[in-house]
Amino acid sequence: MTYIKERVNCDENGSATIIALVVVGVAAVLLTGLIWRQDIEVRTLENNRDRVQALWLSRSAIDFSRLVLSEDARTSQYDWLGEPWALPLGESKIDDFLKDQDIPDEIQGASLLGGLTDAQGLFNLTNLWDADFKKINPTGVAAFGRLLNAVGMNAGLAAQLAQEILSRGLPLSGLDDLDGLSGVSAGMIDNLRLYVCILPMLTSTNVNTASAPVLMAAIPNLSLGAANQLVQQRAYAPFKTSSDIVAALNRISVTQSSGIDISGLDVKSQFWLARTEVHLGRGVFNSEALIQRSSTPLPTGEFTQVIWNKSSRVLSE
Repeated sequence: MTYIKERVNCDENGSATIIALVVVGVAAVLLTGLIWRQDIEVRTLENNRDRVQALWLSRSAIDFSRLVLSEDARTSQYDWLGEPWALPLGESKIDDFLKDQDIPDEIQGASLLGGLTDAQGLFNLTNLWDADFKKINPTGVAAFGRLLNAVGMNAGLAAQLAQEILSRGLPLSGLDDLDGLSGVSAGMIDNLRLYVCILPMLTSTNVNTASAPVLMAAIPNLSLGAANQLVQQRAYAPFKTSSDIVAALNRISVTQSSGIDISGLDVKSQFWLARTEVHLGRGVFNSEALIQRSSTPLPTGEFTQVIWNKSSRVLSE
């Protein structure tokens, strides 16, 4: 009987030990799950905080860009690449700008870089149609064809794309809208990003800021060599008036400027692309905005306004 009692007690103790181990194991699993979920929640809150802070930093950079453009309009009647707005902002620490300010610890290590690009130094795809998007603009299509030819693409795609987009009944809102069109590849779109943009209205080309291929698109029969000469000339003597453009074309070749319609050329601009890159926390946040500047007050009552602003997080540890 004593043996049986001892065996029963042993079994009971063993069962209690197993139950205790099971309880501890379940508790450990539950605790691990809770800690994991808590870590996810903390990471989510941190990511949202970083996103909002990066958004405000980007907006601050855009407001500063508007200030720079407003000051430029006050002091200059033409826009060229030797002006302050054209200087890129190298990677800079936020706390370098706010040395005497009490800023949150999480943004003390944040950095910002970016710059302004004259959108009218690019080819405006909106010029492919009339102002009401009702019919094709032959002048714009011809210019786009020259651009495609200048960058090694099929010039015949210009008319084809203009007609196909018009038949859809929807204007382009971004270059990604070209995806899926006949004859268009992802590589072609990436290549065009260097030379084209989409603005809310028909615009002229700023000869002071356009690249050689865009100049070849804007000026019929302009060779690559002649376009490069224009780029070199404006580096030390920007074009201040339309007469300067004609004179420069005459210096390159008398026949080059003969009969050329310079109504689509200009020496100043009203649209700029502002790009920023914010390094904050575990992310890199990109932002791009289209800024319009006018010599008269815009509907907002100011001389500059943001047409659109796009942001994205492109890298996360």
